[in-house]
Amino acid sequence: MPESTTTTITPPAHQPAQVTKPTRPLRASTNSEGELIQPEVDPAVRRFRLTALLFLTGVVIIALPALNLMGLIDTHNMNRIGRYMCFVLVALGIDLIWGYTGVLSLCQAFFFCLGGYAIGMHLSLPEGGGDVRPEYNNIPQFFHFSNVRELPLFWEPFASLPFAIAAGMLIPATIAGVFGFFIFRSRVRGVYFAIITQALAWAAALTFARNELLLGGSNGLTNFNRSLNQSQVWVLGLYLLTAGTIIVAFLGCRSLTRSRLGRILIATRDNESRLRFAGYRPEWFKLFVFIIAAVLAGVGGMLYVPQNGIITPNLMRVEDSIWMIVWVALGGRGRLWGAVFGAMVVGLTYSMMTSDLPQAWPFIQGAMFLAVVLLFPNGLVGLWDKLEKEIAAGRNAYRVLIAMLLVFTVFLLDRKGIIPDAMRWPADVRFDLPYWLLAAALLVTLWGRVAVAAIPLATIFVFILADAVGAMPNAMRADFLGLPMKYPVVIAILAAVALYYLIRDGRQHAIDTLQSNLASLRTFLGGKEGTQS
Repeated sequence: MPESTTTTITPPAHQPAQVTKPTRPLRASTNSEGELIQPEVDPAVRRFRLTALLFLTGVVIIALPALNLMGLIDTHNMNRIGRYMCFVLVALGIDLIWGYTGVLSLCQAFFFCLGGYAIGMHLSLPEGGGDVRPEYNNIPQFFHFSNVRELPLFWEPFASLPFAIAAGMLIPATIAGVFGFFIFRSRVRGVYFAIITQALAWAAALTFARNELLLGGSNGLTNFNRSLNQSQVWVLGLYLLTAGTIIVAFLGCRSLTRSRLGRILIATRDNESRLRFAGYRPEWFKLFVFIIAAVLAGVGGMLYVPQNGIITPNLMRVEDSIWMIVWVALGGRGRLWGAVFGAMVVGLTYSMMTSDLPQAWPFIQGAMFLAVVLLFPNGLVGLWDKLEKEIAAGRNAYRVLIAMLLVFTVFLLDRKGIIPDAMRWPADVRFDLPYWLLAAALLVTLWGRVAVAAIPLATIFVFILADAVGAMPNAMRADFLGLPMKYPVVIAILAAVALYYLIRDGRQHAIDTLQSNLASLRTFLGGKEGTQS
């Protein structure tokens, strides 16, 4: 009898490329227990990740508050940064529900405002330090104009701060749970789910704008304690509270996405029908993440309102929810830290551009939409991935960090007038001596095998941070070609880096094409000689 043989079927080489797509955030496999196995990371890349993390944490937690205490950063600038940091929590929730689960929700601004209204009701009352007066019966002033002389019954529990905080999380969670239960159970998904959530946000904005709801109508809630966003102690306290909340939320979301539950969420996004066929109920996982995203948005709203001093239904608009989606898309969908930086970059850019070029902002906003869709589908994380490849290839990124510190230091010293008069040149010279010394130092620092991808990231970080903390010097605010000087400088740096990659990639493509043609020619000639022989 013939011997039995065992045939091993090897899958085609192209199959892994179909399973693992380059745009997916997680490429790790799982072990026998379903836990994620993280891929091996180059030691140089791992060291740089740790350095960048410690650097950014030090800037946010230590450097900026210390500079504020030293008087180098104004309190109102710290308040502005703290306000935009609140939107990071919303972006983390959007990345969970959209980036990892594949559900596009256009009502996150509604959940954000629910948390804001909960804490705003407390801050409007005397127990929360609200600006109430005896002639208005010691209740919020807008009640007087609605012919209400006593505090409504549903307002009374919000006199307690713990109740207001709990309500700011439970109300968004409850609404998201009830709404999501019926929608997900009906297997509504894709663009239809986005349209329904858009309708929810629009209906909520119209409802909250009505005076009959006794929540301030279209004027919203205001007249809070002014020290919340003016006193240095309160501003720094809320700033650090927001930063700490972001760290806790980020670590929690990171732990969730790296767990078995996170793997199921990714499977829901990639192939929901196949997951359902395997015996899972995707609607329950989507409902869970939808609730988590709503709670994160509510917490962000609670931190935002005391720093902003007002909450109105205008923040519930569908446009705001769509704009929040752009934050995540620009930062990088499916990468939590991309959502963090996307929210901060877009928010602070909005603040900067609306101050310098308010008429141009709508066009820049539209350009961001187009850039994300056409040019940067992976967002800022795509540039970071390129940076890590360069670091693994032996290029130095630490010198870019040093250059970034030098630029920010010179900006801050010049803005605060600390540079000695002996180093200042006549008024007809655009840049003083320190800037020429800075240019020479940058040439020395960036000369050699530096990680070029770090340059645009550092440029964006330095210029946005300098403007946010009020450290942008007059030399960069001066007019040049009808624009403040800082914009042509940033555009020139980004264009130079783009040209570098264009030339490098074009040259490499030409070399690869030439080698391929030479190999084909050798094969052709070798086959021809064999035929003749």
